[in-house]
Amino acid sequence: MTAEPLPGPGIFGAPPRSGRIKDLEAVARFHQRYQNLVDAHAWRRVELFKEAFGQFRPPMGELMDLAREEDRRQARGFNLFRVLHLEAREELVHTPLLADLLDPQGSHGQGFLFLHAFMDALAAAHGDFPAPVEALDAHAWFVEAHKYIGHGAPDIVVACPGIGFLLVVENNVFAEEDDGQLARDATWMEGQREAYPSQALVYLTPAGEEADSAPDTVYYRMSYAGEVAAMLKAALPEIAAPHLRETVRQYLEVIQNF
Repeated sequence: MTAEPLPGPGIFGAPPRSGRIKDLEAVARFHQRYQNLVDAHAWRRVELFKEAFGQFRPPMGELMDLAREEDRRQARGFNLFRVLHLEAREELVHTPLLADLLDPQGSHGQGFLFLHAFMDALAAAHGDFPAPVEALDAHAWFVEAHKYIGHGAPDIVVACPGIGFLLVVENNVFAEEDDGQLARDATWMEGQREAYPSQALVYLTPAGEEADSAPDTVYYRMSYAGEVAAMLKAALPEIAAPHLRETVRQYLEVIQNF
């Protein structure tokens, strides 16, 4: 019996090699045509975008020119405290500046404007704050930064002998708390009780944080972003000197972003 020949590769088995090559070439041509179509479509979209965007270039250019001219005239992005990297310099900037503003005889020349706003901000934040009920400008006030008290130097001391009011501010801007500073201040203040029966100890920080080392000391928390900013905002429209108003505005811009 004669064996039947096996089916040829071109009938039931794999297609001949030449056929496979032709199929691959056809797929490659199809893929290339598809890619050309995609590229053409993408190019067209880019051209349409450029055409549409080009219609806005003249008015946008004019707006850019106006913005540059406004910046030249107003210098809106300039802030002296930021340029000199003074935002975190408590002893160099924040304490002496605040002390000068609170002093009715300070270099700002605005009298009791800032002291009034300071007392109002604290009274609004703390219902039990012992704000003076008498007119502030009817008495002499004394403000001192880093006053030496024998065992330390509170950052700011505000005193009015005429009404027996004493205010001490401990200022802490991005620095570690001095262990026991509030307790030492409170002890010193208690020794002044006869001359100053009305007293307030204030702990001032960027966000009004609690003091870690004064669990048994009575004090009022105050924040730059809250009460100090409120004080400056209230005073700003009443500042008569333009250069001072601009300085306070720049300082306000800094502390609001603490």
